[in-house]
Amino acid sequence: MNQYSIKLERNDKKLVLAVQSNDTAHVQAQAVDICRAVDATQYSISYEQIEESVLAKLFRNLAFNNFEYTKCSEWEGSFSNKQPCFYVLGKRVYVRYSFLLYLDIPKDNCYPKPRCGNPNCINPLHFDYKTAKHSKLSPGDIEILKAQRREGASVIQIAKILNVHRATIYRHLQEVA
Repeated sequence: MNQYSIKLERNDKKLVLAVQSNDTAHVQAQAVDICRAVDATQYSISYEQIEESVLAKLFRNLAFNNFEYTKCSEWEGSFSNKQPCFYVLGKRVYVRYSFLLYLDIPKDNCYPKPRCGNPNCINPLHFDYKTAKHSKLSPGDIEILKAQRREGASVIQIAKILNVHRATIYRHLQEVA
């Protein structure tokens, strides 16, 4: 494992992060992903060894998929609006949304929420991707709802299948109609 540092820039703001990588191609890929996640406009890579920050640790865990499905990963940094966040290059970035950007997942109409119920959890394996901020159904659940309705299932049956109130099903049926 090699140690690198990445200098990120946006406008006149700069940030240097410690990065661990298998090789130079891997560190370049990480730099591109991190730039996208923090909205940096450019980066440079060096062999300088610096101390790993909370943010660098977060991106290392993402790069090497160091998350376990059975364990919550508690955020150790800042919070804003009761959501895990960090401040970088003069901007507040919410951790869960930065994961979407890092992984190059389109974030339009996508709200990552921890299904484990822990508001401090940032384990991406615990996320449900909802279509609205307060939605109880994921995009996959909505597809199940539509399929069940086409098959003639009642609203009460669908609500039991998806473990939600029947009003939630009625609301989503009105949206897709």
